[in-house]
Amino acid sequence: MKYIILIVLLLGIRATTLSQEVEKHPLLDNKFYLEAGVFFPSKDIKLGADASSPDDEINFGETFGFNNNQATSFFNFEWRWNKKWRVTAETFGVNNAAKATLDSTYVFDDVTFEKGSFVRGGIEFSLYRVFVGRTISSGPKHSLGAGLGVHAFNVGAFIEGNIKSDNEQIDGTFQKRKVSALIPLPNIGAWYHWAPNTKWALIARADWFGISIDKYSGGLWNIAPGVRYQIVKNFGLGVDYRFLLFNAKVTEDNWKGSFDMNFSGPSITLHGNF
Repeated sequence: MKYIILIVLLLGIRATTLSQEVEKHPLLDNKFYLEAGVFFPSKDIKLGADASSPDDEINFGETFGFNNNQATSFFNFEWRWNKKWRVTAETFGVNNAAKATLDSTYVFDDVTFEKGSFVRGGIEFSLYRVFVGRTISSGPKHSLGAGLGVHAFNVGAFIEGNIKSDNEQIDGTFQKRKVSALIPLPNIGAWYHWAPNTKWALIARADWFGISIDKYSGGLWNIAPGVRYQIVKNFGLGVDYRFLLFNAKVTEDNWKGSFDMNFSGPSITLHGNF
């Protein structure tokens, strides 16, 4: 009889253990994780394209009065092909353009746009992030990991319009100048997830680099703490605060200059996990 009782107790312990394993938050356990959301960034964008003075930058946001409350969509996909390893892909982009009468004289891509010129200016920015990470520590309620990745930035800017000048030969002439570059730079990163129960989870992620490669040199901070709430088994909601700081110098044939970009603000996400 005592052996039967012992077997029943062991089976009960095993069943409880299996139940606990099943009751992990999906963020810690599922193989596929897909996010789509809306990012509401405030922006600080300075960009220069003057070969004779490549560090001189134009504050595009202030000069052209860009909308500082523009929303943009973003997407994130994660595949955990085994218990230790995962690959993540993410993208978002920002485009702005507006007209303004210049209150200062600017040199942009070898053209002087003098004070008083009525011009149109804009920026184009897209981020593509691919990251491969390995779990360092995990348990029923947490996951800690780190890895290596690549941030590819597609950056462009333009100024166009009629130039105001004391030189009658160029006064009123139309000029358009545009610069662009696709800049892939490696980074290191880490994440931490903590889920006290199967509904709620706190997350944090950070990427960093500071490096010079060929025609580019720059630095990056990409930080995103957030909260996730699991509505049903395979779907949930999230709120993050994202901070992206990126600066670089470019010495391409068609662009010698530099830029500093800062995007920060809240985001709202809808996620699916399978």
